[in-house]
Amino acid sequence: MAYIRLKDIAEKANVSINTVSRALKDQDDIGVETKKRIQEIADDLGYIPNASASQLRTKSNKMIGVVITHMDNAFYARILQGINDAVADLGYTILALSSGENLDKENTILKTLIANRVDGTIIVPSCDLENTLDYDHLGVPHITIVRKGNRNSRSYFISDSLESGRIAARHFYSIGRKNPAYIGFDLPVSCNRDRLQGFQQNLEEFGIPLLSERVMHCPATHKAAYEQATDLLRRDTKIDSIFVYNDIMSLGVLRAIHDLGLSIPSDIRILGHDDISDAHFYTPSLSSIRVPKYRLGYDSATELVGIIRDSSFPQRNVTYQPELIIRET
Repeated sequence: MAYIRLKDIAEKANVSINTVSRALKDQDDIGVETKKRIQEIADDLGYIPNASASQLRTKSNKMIGVVITHMDNAFYARILQGINDAVADLGYTILALSSGENLDKENTILKTLIANRVDGTIIVPSCDLENTLDYDHLGVPHITIVRKGNRNSRSYFISDSLESGRIAARHFYSIGRKNPAYIGFDLPVSCNRDRLQGFQQNLEEFGIPLLSERVMHCPATHKAAYEQATDLLRRDTKIDSIFVYNDIMSLGVLRAIHDLGLSIPSDIRILGHDDISDAHFYTPSLSSIRVPKYRLGYDSATELVGIIRDSSFPQRNVTYQPELIIRET
């Protein structure tokens, strides 16, 4: 099925293509009745303006490139929704791709986005503690989110992961848990480093040791966390609380505890991170540390469009405060 063109409308209205174009743009030199008739014909034919032609005229694709690490993670899905809603309200679209925490793939994706002439980029830096990609070299406005990135942090939107760790420590201390463990992500990312650091530091202030053999790292999947938790709890039956890097991994930990015949929360307390939408519907429902995912996406996208439209737009670094959400675990 062919797209409806200005020429098709002009032929049916018996006017020139230029008249159709000016009428649809509501130009003052076209009469009201003519505009109305042409608009009605356009609507009847199902005409939609050619964005590519407009982009050639304005030298803007009206497109934002987005690089995240995992499309199938509910945490990033909510951020993407915020980005999408923000740019749609501002007349832009998004082209979102996933790096899978692979630096080479992220570099390829960034080149692809630039080849598609995106107006700006929002980036979750892969393996950010080792990431040396030069985002400034892209030549378009960019903002990093979730993680700062090593080389380019002129504008970032993140959550305070150090505070997340402190919140977890305070929570376990307040409920009398004295044998905590941590199951984290096994790739070099600042979120994991900071959560563990905040957790460990605050536990020490409370006089609670976080033993090195109770700190485990694995891929951020249900299965890997299940296996890690099973091994950990079989080796150390004194553990009474576990802080987990994210909610996806927490689901695997919950299953491991169930399969080992232990009880939540009487035997072991579990605290996840991110507060994804499904956390409330786990059995038992997961206690988690909430990050304002949608707001982070919406705010960062709004900021990026501001920078795209005005090069003098003040660039900010925004750090959101996490919040403890207590449920059944």
